[in-house]
Amino acid sequence: MTRILIVDDEPLVAAAVLAVLDEYELEAETATDRDTAEAMLASEFFPVILADLRLRSEEEGFRLLESIRRISPRSRVASMTGYATPDTEARLRDLGSRLVLHKPIGNEELIAVMRELLAEVERADGDDLEQVYESTINTLRSISRGRYRFPAEDAEELIQEAWCLFLEKRQSIRTPKAWLSGTIANLCRQEINRLTRERSRSETMAEPSVDSVDDAVIAVRQGLAKIDARSRMLCEMIGLEQRSYDDVSAAAGLPLGSIGPLYMRAKSKLRLAFAN
Repeated sequence: MTRILIVDDEPLVAAAVLAVLDEYELEAETATDRDTAEAMLASEFFPVILADLRLRSEEEGFRLLESIRRISPRSRVASMTGYATPDTEARLRDLGSRLVLHKPIGNEELIAVMRELLAEVERADGDDLEQVYESTINTLRSISRGRYRFPAEDAEELIQEAWCLFLEKRQSIRTPKAWLSGTIANLCRQEINRLTRERSRSETMAEPSVDSVDDAVIAVRQGLAKIDARSRMLCEMIGLEQRSYDDVSAAAGLPLGSIGPLYMRAKSKLRLAFAN
């Protein structure tokens, strides 16, 4: 996450700053007016914005800061100016500028400032993620384990999948809790549908011929030996011994609602064991 947006209405200046950042391996893009900058901020997250105060006019520069605060409040802004009164600098800071840089700006100073602001965003993002996790984890567990009746282990796998998707898309997500809640519900439904299809396919498989029974028994035993203990137990109790879900739930100490999904997953593991 090192992208920097340079906003300056003089293309040569913007290009020169871009070249300096590129020399120090800091990825950046340029915009030469407020409208372009706002469009770029709306479509992509830029952790740091280096913006000239005068974009055609100083008022345009101030309006850009107002837009940044609305569109991308997590961004850190450094304002550039050739000259500014104390009142102007105070207004810049009131509108969200972390630093006011006075032109001309030396390369070393510029790079130091950019790295400092990038590090600040990284630290803030780490704190934000922890807060999001703490504020949503109980809801995600309630949905996956309570509403959809997944056992704890399977529910945690689905929650981790939801979090991976969130981390991939988080720059464009405005309401994390609502997005994560919707995502975990969708993942739960997809998993249930997948398990249902697998069960349907497995129940319609043809019975083996008498001649192949011995080979089938050997293959089943070998497959069972390759899978985990819980999956093996479920396959033996339900698939081989034909015991009911109620019976298996009581014997194994597992919630009744979890037996079906767990058995479907166990059979999937057994089929993979056969293939290997």
